[in-house]
Amino acid sequence: MDSALLYKMTIWTGPSYDESGRRGVLTIEAYFKVALWGSISENRNNYLPGIGIPFFQEWVSDELGMYIPESDVNVKFEREQSAETEDDEITVDFRVMTYRGKHISAQSYSQQTIPLEDTGSAYDPEYEQDTAAAGDEEDDEDWEEEESES
Repeated sequence: MDSALLYKMTIWTGPSYDESGRRGVLTIEAYFKVALWGSISENRNNYLPGIGIPFFQEWVSDELGMYIPESDVNVKFEREQSAETEDDEITVDFRVMTYRGKHISAQSYSQQTIPLEDTGSAYDPEYEQDTAAAGDEEDDEDWEEEESES
């Protein structure tokens, strides 16, 4: 293989009725994009869904307070395109469509990123928490220094 390939994966669930949030019927979609080296078969069947599905489930739980079982999650890939280099992270865009009668509304959420590990391991939900906690500790140290100077 002469170049990396750009993968575009869509993960979605729905339409399903949201009883807890009283939002009506929801369809939740996530669009993943990353350039990778390696086997198309391995990346499509194991690697990317292994990262994407848990990330999708956690995001839905955090943002919407809903649990989505893996059996209700759908995955589809677009045709790969050539890419010059491999990416360091996966970019993810989320969209939630709400249907109430004939009224349909779509809400986009801010783009998320998933850092890729050299080990090729799946998504680690603790990564963002560990990174945020490390940032909080640095902020606390700065705060303590400012207090001691006053």
